[in-house]
Amino acid sequence: MLNWKAKIQAGLILIFVGWATPVLSSPLHILIDVRGNVEVKKAEWKRFDKAESGITLSGEDKVKLGSNASLMIYCSDQNKRVVEGPGTYLVSEKCLPGKPTIRLCPSCNNDTRRLFGVKEEGLKQLPYLISPRNTYVFNNPLTIRWNEVFGATLYKVKFELGGWERETKKTQIVYDGELEPGEWYSIIIEADNGATSSEVDAQNSWFQVLKDEEAKILREQVAAIKGQELSREQEGLVLAYFYRGNELNFEAIQVLEGLVKSKSQIATVYQLLGDIYLQVGLILMAKDVYQQGLALTMEEENKEVKAMIQWGLGEIEYLLDNKNGAVKWLEKAKVNYFALGKLLNKKEKDLIKKVFGGN
Repeated sequence: MLNWKAKIQAGLILIFVGWATPVLSSPLHILIDVRGNVEVKKAEWKRFDKAESGITLSGEDKVKLGSNASLMIYCSDQNKRVVEGPGTYLVSEKCLPGKPTIRLCPSCNNDTRRLFGVKEEGLKQLPYLISPRNTYVFNNPLTIRWNEVFGATLYKVKFELGGWERETKKTQIVYDGELEPGEWYSIIIEADNGATSSEVDAQNSWFQVLKDEEAKILREQVAAIKGQELSREQEGLVLAYFYRGNELNFEAIQVLEGLVKSKSQIATVYQLLGDIYLQVGLILMAKDVYQQGLALTMEEENKEVKAMIQWGLGEIEYLLDNKNGAVKWLEKAKVNYFALGKLLNKKEKDLIKKVFGGN
């Protein structure tokens, strides 16, 4: 039987093989500015709904503009397209075919990284790794962060490769060793009260360093995004989607945490950060940021972003073994999805069966 290290290595080969043979996924177009009466209808919806900044679009989706309305789409090929004038348009009419650089992330639907059945109270007592985890990283100095444990006064941080080890009284430390391009690393955090991240979090506490050639290509694309005339929030959302699509979760989280810290009023910022937290197994942090995003939505609105946040909260309560909480949030999400005319996909239906017992 494979031990956890071997399983991680095997998983990395499958997840990150995309550099040798590019992972094919749908290109993402991002709605970054909405002015006036603008509605959107995604291909899987049955009706139009009010558009909001930060949502992603495919070429098959439609946008409808009223009088004096306009919008700006950041297309997957890194070109901005302004749409003006009343009428209904296919996104593919505005985002022309080109080499896509912003795509769906290859492993966004990978549920194996999420903890299941761990009570919230128990999880709070562990010094689980916050960053970098489940991610590619550039070969830059890294700040390692972990969860603060009540009663702990000293933490030991250990790299399983290379023997790097440090102690600190804080909940973060800068890695001052050397990183090898292409190499993967796993991190263990031990608190002086006996709690350790490896108790339940070993499969999540790893990262891989980009190879030099791969990093060069991505840095150039990042520079191209930053060189365009975008607002801080627009640039942050575009970068976050770009990083996520390239498994650079460490970078995506840093960008989105910065927007949250600056009190962004775009609900999509919180929804996307919650999604990434959930993807990499940071379920308590996902719960907190989802709730912040939900507070920005209006009670009477039936928006996709609101439904996605509610669905994420339902998943989290299920993972924390809180069935009543899971039922509450999934029911709310279903209502909002139904209002949009969106049908549940297989993954969503499977979760409903697990939570509702086949209903």
